[in-house]
Amino acid sequence: MNKFMLVMVVVAAGTLAGCSSPAQRMADCQAQGISKDTCYLAEQNRQNSINSVAMKQAMENATNATK
Repeated sequence: MNKFMLVMVVVAAGTLAGCSSPAQRMADCQAQGISKDTCYLAEQNRQNSINSVAMKQAMENATNATK
């Protein structure tokens, strides 16, 4: 369980230390002439993808820790 929490903290720190904020990515997307709704959906998909990969890795780490 401790390894799972460590992975989640590392993922959260990595997400917070990203090169640009969600607001900046939204502004960049809209500056390209893409609609706000489409930019929002792309940002949500990005976040969901990151969270999915992190959760998958955390579950694998938790499984390996119990063996």
